[in-house]
Amino acid sequence: MNDKKPSMIRTVFGMMISPGPTLKTAVSGLPLFFSLLVSALAFLLFFAQTGLDLYKTGQQGLGFVLMSAGAGAIYGITVIPLLGIVIWLILKLAKSDKGLGWAIRSFCLGYSGTLIYGIIGMIFSLALGWRTSVAFGVTGVLWATGPIIAAIREMTDGKTALGILLATFAGATVLFSWAIFGNL
Repeated sequence: MNDKKPSMIRTVFGMMISPGPTLKTAVSGLPLFFSLLVSALAFLLFFAQTGLDLYKTGQQGLGFVLMSAGAGAIYGITVIPLLGIVIWLILKLAKSDKGLGWAIRSFCLGYSGTLIYGIIGMIFSLALGWRTSVAFGVTGVLWATGPIIAAIREMTDGKTALGILLATFAGATVLFSWAIFGNL
């Protein structure tokens, strides 16, 4: 019997590539702070790319880039867990047996792809001068849909239709709030 927990880096890539098995094996054993860190860094990078894009086009100053990064980090540690809580509450009505901590960890880790796309996007933005918030940032957020569907499916004993509906709600909430932020 293998009691060895997967590494945190392996969990991040696992959530991006194969979320179902990762949710079954790794999420319960991870500390909450690590999940929050993944989400905070993912949105820090995503919002920072938005700030950089607006800076490169002359629409905002450098201070906005720094404010964007800070706002993204705060967003990742407040809004994403809050989405997890809202969906967990909805699924409690559907008799989910997963705990609140599991739901928050799985939702935050669902944005592992956003973190990876954010890192790559920042490299392209800083090294090549590309505007990357849409190409890499939005793509990373959309990539999170699969892990969130997998988390909801895990909380509902395989009810895929409900997972798609709730994951669409979560994804739309994130994208609409980002669009509002970008138009401040």
